[in-house]
Amino acid sequence: MLIFKVLILVALLRLLITTERPNLCAGIYTGLVLLVNLMSGLGFITAIVATAISGALALLYFWLLNHFRDTAIFWVILVVGLVIGLI
Repeated sequence: MLIFKVLILVALLRLLITTERPNLCAGIYTGLVLLVNLMSGLGFITAIVATAISGALALLYFWLLNHFRDTAIFWVILVVGLVIGLI
């Protein structure tokens, strides 16, 4: 599962750099989180609430990455987000 998360985040980061659309990246991530939550056997309401929180945090993460794209802060946000996302 860890390898899957890393590959998804790397692919979404590449997509963000190419398209500069944090909403698209956060939407894809949110959809995948919802799918995994529903397949893991969580209740429907629990899965929706957990997905909404993950989606909001993903949007913030990708927006920050896009906003600080050409600065050194980009790398700090990237590493911190990857570590938090992998936990």
